Amino acid sequence: MHKIAFQQSTRDVLNSDMTFTVHRNGEKLGELKISKGTIDWKPKSKQRAIKWSWDKFAATMETQKRAVA
Repeated sequence: MHKIAFQQSTRDVLNSDMTFTVHRNGEKLGELKISKGTIDWKPKSKQRAIKWSWDKFAATMETQKRAVA
């Protein structure tokens, strides 16, 4: 079972990220940060995030062969 929690800024701040913390069976998998310019995935075992532009993310998702309904 996956558990996803997120934190959102409590004040209006231009360009602030939205962070999702992702757990599976009680174990943290990583953090997904969504911002105006990029989408970043930081695995629990890494210090640095993997950063993608929105264009790269969209292209990658569109080329996936497996569709999920």
